[in-house]
Amino acid sequence: MNMKKNVVIFLVLALAIGGMILSNGCRKPVPPKAIVRIVDTKKQPVENAMVIIKANNSDSAHTMVYFKDETKSVADTQYTKSDGILEYEFKYESILKVEATKAADRQNPFVRRGMGVLVLENNKTADVTIEINEQTVFN
Repeated sequence: MNMKKNVVIFLVLALAIGGMILSNGCRKPVPPKAIVRIVDTKKQPVENAMVIIKANNSDSAHTMVYFKDETKSVADTQYTKSDGILEYEFKYESILKVEATKAADRQNPFVRRGMGVLVLENNKTADVTIEINEQTVFN
């Protein structure tokens, strides 16, 4: 009698563990997300900075891809709010270039720039902080 009880307990545990492994292995990956923070040389958030995200190997913010039935821009341009943060959701894993530019204003008589890289992975949120300064030059 005790042997049957042990076998039943073993089978129930084996089925439960197997079910957990199978259910976790079949989950659809969550597409990547990103948070981009633009700060100045004093680590303060920068409002109204132009942020361009584009393919890592593109040479222009205006690079286009021509499909049979449509044309799509490879770059995305947005402007930061007072917190200096932009959030993005992507469809696929990839590596993207990020360029930030802040025009001259009363506090800063020169254009300030910064650049960085986003490494996007499923089930993760990339978090990058880009410092803008007067020295950065885009090629």
